[in-house]
Amino acid sequence: MHSYIQVKKLILVGVRKNYTTTFHSGVNIIYGDSDTGKSSILEFINYLLGSSSIEVGDEIATSVKHAALEIDINGKPKTIVREIYDNNAYVNVYPCTFDETSNFHPDIYSPNFISNNAPDGFFSDFLLDSLNYPKVKIKKAPTQASSDMQRLGFRSLFKYCYLNQDDVGSKSFLDLGNWGKATINREVFKYIFNVLDSNITEMQQEIGLKTKIIQLTKSKLNTVSEFLRDTNCKSLDDIDFKLAVIEEMSDHLSGELNNLNSEMVASNENYAKLNSIFKELSLNEKSIKSQIQSTGQLVDKYSRLKNDYGNDINKIKSTLVAQGRIGDVSLMSKLTTPALPCPVCEQDIKPSMEETHYLISPKDMLNQELASLKNRRRDIASLIESSIHKSQALQRGLIPVQEDISKIRTMLDTESVEMITPYLTQRDTLVSELASLSKEKEAQQTSLKMRNQQVKIKEYLDNQIKLLGELEDKLASLQASTPSMDLVLNDLGDSLNTYLENVHINKRTGISISSKSYAPVIRDKDYYSITSGGLRTICSIGYMLSILDYSYTHEMNHPKLLLIDTVGKYLGKTTKPRYQELTDTKADVSEGVSDPSKYKNIYDQIITSSEKAEKLGIKSQIILVDNDVPDAMVESYSQYIVAHFSSTGEDGLDYGLIDDANEQH
Repeated sequence: MHSYIQVKKLILVGVRKNYTTTFHSGVNIIYGDSDTGKSSILEFINYLLGSSSIEVGDEIATSVKHAALEIDINGKPKTIVREIYDNNAYVNVYPCTFDETSNFHPDIYSPNFISNNAPDGFFSDFLLDSLNYPKVKIKKAPTQASSDMQRLGFRSLFKYCYLNQDDVGSKSFLDLGNWGKATINREVFKYIFNVLDSNITEMQQEIGLKTKIIQLTKSKLNTVSEFLRDTNCKSLDDIDFKLAVIEEMSDHLSGELNNLNSEMVASNENYAKLNSIFKELSLNEKSIKSQIQSTGQLVDKYSRLKNDYGNDINKIKSTLVAQGRIGDVSLMSKLTTPALPCPVCEQDIKPSMEETHYLISPKDMLNQELASLKNRRRDIASLIESSIHKSQALQRGLIPVQEDISKIRTMLDTESVEMITPYLTQRDTLVSELASLSKEKEAQQTSLKMRNQQVKIKEYLDNQIKLLGELEDKLASLQASTPSMDLVLNDLGDSLNTYLENVHINKRTGISISSKSYAPVIRDKDYYSITSGGLRTICSIGYMLSILDYSYTHEMNHPKLLLIDTVGKYLGKTTKPRYQELTDTKADVSEGVSDPSKYKNIYDQIITSSEKAEKLGIKSQIILVDNDVPDAMVESYSQYIVAHFSSTGEDGLDYGLIDDANEQH
């Protein structure tokens, strides 16, 4: 059997919504403007397949709670759920699609080999076991007999499945510039192609281990089955039927409750008429009270004015009395001598001095002002009396209105009670029944999870028995004809040569795979000696594609999955400045890597590889991320496009992976 992993859905579980990208078998293309989250999709897939960490941007940090990856692994649906803000948090794996996770208990794994306290072991071991790949240890220094051994995890072989943006066309591709890491990668390469010296021994040990696992799983299944029988747990069919009945009844009762709530709105004629009269009387009452308040304010205002007039009248009267007692100073000055003795200092006081310093109002003027003020006070008193009479009349008119309102309110209450009470009784009954159904549903869902756990153990047992048979067949095949490293390298070299021929690179000579580094050789020059970044891009993609092609027809430890980010790097497309510094521009021009036909030919070769797998009946998946895909190619490859982003939302396209980020600004 050709083991495989296929990505079905990437789900970013969000604060406002979930952000989902759906994939299919074969080639999947994601393209669009820069900084729209294209690369993040591959980074999340990589992280959910066990990478140690992931960088989270501001948009994701404010929008996403955690991430999930729905995959198909050897025909078994799995959903991997992982925290993105705590890299060391345990990984939850559900034996179902994302939408069904609420019906199952997850298996819980440690994301790395540092912590060994997870209930179900290491996530890497889960992936290797699911793929039926042997778990082995490799030498850090293969040429030394006393070399330390290192566990080979899933992440080691995944290096041959994922070309990130830094790796594509890089001189440090597969750690070629790091002697220690490159040495380990060569051992991983041998493991992938089943040419490790210890492969047969390790496989025999794996068969022994799997036999023990099968025995333990059988015992566990018997224990769980016995417990479910003792607790009278219903069968899956019974539980599913019961849940369906509960769901149907809940929908029916909820519908009745909604209808009842609508009917409870008082709608009969008597109630409507009484309610109309009540509203009219209430408006009338409000109007009368407003008029009473306004009239009272007028009375208060007029009363203050009347008091002011009274004060002024009293002042004028006092002035007139004083003048009557003292006499008319102007007249006396004319009848007597021009000067009068001062009663205090005996000096003469001249009348002119008095006239200069004191204002003396003539008596006639004061009498006229007094008469005018009395007339005004009389008029104000008349207005006050009129306003008081009006206020009293309004208050008398308010009494019957309020009495009518009280009567109508009583009648409304009576009518409401007579009409609504029956509805309330029915409503309470419906609510009670719905609550009872909800509790019963919870109980059935608990039973469902228990039964599903039993099914999960049974499926795991069946799968282990199946995998054991495949391991035994693989062992027999290896013992009969152990692959030769020279033969593997020759086949890969031929595949790479065919790829480069179809891409139409210049001077296609001296093509092979190095027996020392297991890396590509072009024109008899090692990969890391190539100065053209564009040629390295073409070569690195071709190398990974050749390994994938080889896995279609040979027994290999390769999951038939390839992720590439970014295909057009160094090929005349938009290239980030930090990458531009790592290529020889003159060499790129000499190689003609900006030729659009070469770019298209790479895509054609990738699609050809996918079509080859399909013809052979092999499950294979290739996910590509790119920036500027020409319109002509978009039309040709439209069936492969799974996501297209535009930073401006042009033509209704999503703004990016977080497609509602612009709405939040």
